[in-house]
Amino acid sequence: MGLSSYLTGIAVLATAATAQVATYSNNNEAFSVNIPSDTASAGSGPIYFQISAPSGTQWVSFGQGNRMSGSNMFVVYAQDSTNVTLSPRLGTGHSMPRYNSDAQVTLLDGSGIASDGSMVANVRCDNCESWSGGSMDFTDSSSSWIHASRSGDAMDTDDASASIQQHNTDTTFSLDLTSGTGGSSSNPFVAQADEPPASETAAATGVSSTASQTGSVSQTSGTASTATSGVSNPLASSGSDTTSSGNSGTSASERTGGDNTQMLLSAHGIIMSVLFLALFPLAALTLYLPTTKKVRFIHAPLQVLGTILLIVGMSLGIVLGNRIGEIDGYHQSIGFFVVAMLVLFQPAMGLYQHLHYHKTGGRTIFGVMHRWLGRSMIILGIVNGGLGWHLTHNAGAYTPYAVVAAIVFLIYISVLVFAWYKSRKSGDLEDEKALRQRRGYEMQQPKEAKHRRLGSDPANAYEHQQQSNSRRGSHTISSRR
Repeated sequence: MGLSSYLTGIAVLATAATAQVATYSNNNEAFSVNIPSDTASAGSGPIYFQISAPSGTQWVSFGQGNRMSGSNMFVVYAQDSTNVTLSPRLGTGHSMPRYNSDAQVTLLDGSGIASDGSMVANVRCDNCESWSGGSMDFTDSSSSWIHASRSGDAMDTDDASASIQQHNTDTTFSLDLTSGTGGSSSNPFVAQADEPPASETAAATGVSSTASQTGSVSQTSGTASTATSGVSNPLASSGSDTTSSGNSGTSASERTGGDNTQMLLSAHGIIMSVLFLALFPLAALTLYLPTTKKVRFIHAPLQVLGTILLIVGMSLGIVLGNRIGEIDGYHQSIGFFVVAMLVLFQPAMGLYQHLHYHKTGGRTIFGVMHRWLGRSMIILGIVNGGLGWHLTHNAGAYTPYAVVAAIVFLIYISVLVFAWYKSRKSGDLEDEKALRQRRGYEMQQPKEAKHRRLGSDPANAYEHQQQSNSRRGSHTISSRR
């Protein structure tokens, strides 16, 4: 009778420990989540999830949100050959996610690296209902999640804020959290993945069932986890790609980001850097070349080429922004403004000034605006390019960009100062020549004015004529004598 009661009690404990789990997997990189009944009812409280990835994965992450920017991410990578590191982070666009010290997460028993090299992290999160950048309803039947990973050598670090390289695969998916709601286990993944059926548990002494109820905690936020009772088997790992899998009616939909995100980022950055550090400044300085028809055959063609590349670079940036969910940040906003000025207004003002000059030989206000708008947009574009490279946290690109930008700025200013000094000196010589001409005119002015005054009065003119004749007659008599 006592043994029967004991076995019944063990079975009840095992049943209570069983929790509903919603799962998702892609290329054996899997995510499973359980929402305890009390948490679902209250709208806040602890939730449990498992992250797993096969051998050869450098890092893997899953996060709450429909895009990287503003997401609540959980990154897992190897600490050593047996332990894993859990790193909670906040997504910030196409830059490396930053460590989130406000996250209340705990690595549970069963986390670690299995004998086949796969990583498993069983996690409890106590404040996943909201974070800086978003929130989640635990009763949502179509909750938004993101997934990213990078293949490569193990990171082998317990630093939760360690730098991670750009992902080479990413997806977004949705989960029906109602299908993962239920149970009250404090470590449902150990209970479900590692625990044998209730009858077998009773026969074996029931240690696993008791352990699943107590839910031993290995480590807390951001540190390595040692698998004290062996590494859990991933619940969602099925050996094939699935977007609808798992326990108790999980539904998910996948949208793959592809492997060309880094290529888009590099292409956008290189095109825009070449434009604002080389092509646009060079095209502007061609106006100071000592040649004729430089506008038509040098300046204008370079600007047309630059405008085409500018549109291409902006298009790549838009595709990249939509891919990573960052289309309205300060870098993008400044970029849209600069492109609009250079594409819509700068060519029109330059063309009008060119036609006006050939017709009248003079300058218009549009010519002045064309010059200064171009200069200001080049400077703003260079600054915005630096902001863009800074967002990537890529010091290998940001530092050389800053150095080249400084050199280009000095060269550009030097040419402008030299041209100004040369024109000022030439202008001084022309002013002196004109001044001498004006002075000569002014010296003749009294005599001419006198003639004009005498000629304008008939009496004065007659008297002046008589005096002149008298002087000529006296001069003739004296000559005869």
